[in-house]
Amino acid sequence: MAGSRGAKKWFRILGRVRVRPYFSLREEEGGGQGVERSRLIFLGLDGVGLDLAAGLARRGVMPRLGRLLEAGAAWATASPLPEVSPVCWTTMFSGADPGDHGVFGFGEHIPGSYQVRPVDAGAVRVPRLWDRLGLLGRRSVVLNVPLTYPAAPLEGLMVSGFVAPELSRAVHPPGLLARLKAHGYRPEADLDQGRDDPAAFIADQARALAARLALFGELLDEPWDLYAAVFTDTDRVNHFLWPALSDDAHPLAGAAREVYARIDGFIGLVLERFAPELESGGLKLLIAADHSFGPIRSEVYLNPWLIEMGYLKTEGPPGAERILPETTALALDPGRIYLHRAGRFPRGRPLGDAQALGLLEGIRSGLKSLRFKRITREGCGICVVEDAPMAQVRLGRELYQGPRAAQGPDLVATPAPGYSLRAGLGRGSVFGQSHLTGTHQPAGALALMWPPLPPEQRPDTVRGLFGLMAVALGLS
Repeated sequence: MAGSRGAKKWFRILGRVRVRPYFSLREEEGGGQGVERSRLIFLGLDGVGLDLAAGLARRGVMPRLGRLLEAGAAWATASPLPEVSPVCWTTMFSGADPGDHGVFGFGEHIPGSYQVRPVDAGAVRVPRLWDRLGLLGRRSVVLNVPLTYPAAPLEGLMVSGFVAPELSRAVHPPGLLARLKAHGYRPEADLDQGRDDPAAFIADQARALAARLALFGELLDEPWDLYAAVFTDTDRVNHFLWPALSDDAHPLAGAAREVYARIDGFIGLVLERFAPELESGGLKLLIAADHSFGPIRSEVYLNPWLIEMGYLKTEGPPGAERILPETTALALDPGRIYLHRAGRFPRGRPLGDAQALGLLEGIRSGLKSLRFKRITREGCGICVVEDAPMAQVRLGRELYQGPRAAQGPDLVATPAPGYSLRAGLGRGSVFGQSHLTGTHQPAGALALMWPPLPPEQRPDTVRGLFGLMAVALGLS
């Protein structure tokens, strides 16, 4: 097969570097019989689509990743909805739907109130891959995976990912903290700088990445069956400096692309160091993203639209709004709409099934009819074009099943390319722009397996990657 020939070519390029295994791939079981033990390295590139990866490879920014793409090892996957990191990474590492694992966004509504709290590892109601391995006495090194804070005891090591406000609670075992401090490790760069000073932001991102790479490289030496490390740095660059990744004239193009280049260097390190094990099949490498990215033409603020259409009634100044009893629906980031039901909200109203469905169909129809007018010079001289900013508006009950499906939104809106959905309560208009230049997209996330998989074995969803990892580790 072409993929097999490509694999052999790549290992010839690597020079078949011989390294000492960090521990034996064989376990002694009853009677001294040796049994092969499969291992997996997972490298997560947050927010990297297959198209972005290919573009950066063509520009010479990511040559090691580019060689894997040329060898036919990559494909694209679709993300769960909404396509935000807590939902996507939790789905990928659990193999569960949000209706099972209970995570529907960065924040969750506190029942019986109008408040939203950030989600953390306590919101995840199902075991993840490292939990399953731990029950078998197998070790995992879990680094910077979103929604793993606070770090929980596991068979192995963990450094929590976004959001991790206290470094001391982001490590297991606790003795690992000293090693992080020695590297100057930070879970996150100063994202506030991205709002007003992109140059300062990207410089700080580079410093945070340098410490991350040093720690990630050091922990390759630990004993593990699963090594899972996520680079959220890519997502941050995409959000704040999306044009710099494709525009050679952008003043921060070099700095933005250097983040990707350094991560590509780590990919090369892994390929070279573990070449014999990868070639033998005892070790697999999976590189994957949680969602893809694209440029922002306009942000779309759902709560101002709900106000404009009469679904949301408020009083009070921006930032201190009070939701009035006449409200029938309200929105949370990024595209989640909830009916103002009694039992869920303090001033909510009782709603029968038929009444609720009628409201949802009205909101869905209105959102699908929404248009954004823009001036363009593409093909028609100077003219006004009307875009539909919504790609889909789905009923929550169509998307989610499981014991926690009722916690999810009643409607989930998905943006068309070029649009970013925000709750935006307090915004004065339905459309607008902020300091962000790139936004999540639910289709086209990068997935890449080495050695390459035949097409019929490649899952087409982020959720399906869990099964791929389980098979690679010999769990199914």
